[in-house]
Amino acid sequence: AKIADYWVIDLSNRQLHVFRKPTDQGYQSHVIMADNQTISPLQFPDCLFNVSEMLPPGIPEFVEG
Repeated sequence: AKIADYWVIDLSNRQLHVFRKPTDQGYQSHVIMADNQTISPLQFPDCLFNVSEMLPPGIPEFVEG
């Protein structure tokens, strides 16, 4: 079955990879969403999700000083 709206969370880079428009060769659309963006599923366009809410809290970078 072709999945019309496929999301992959990249924890290391705090991004959401969104794959849409499936074909026999793969997906025609691949968008990378940053943690400060919002997205809605194709089946529920009125539902907005903040990418940051799908990710664990960020770890502050250590700054030597």
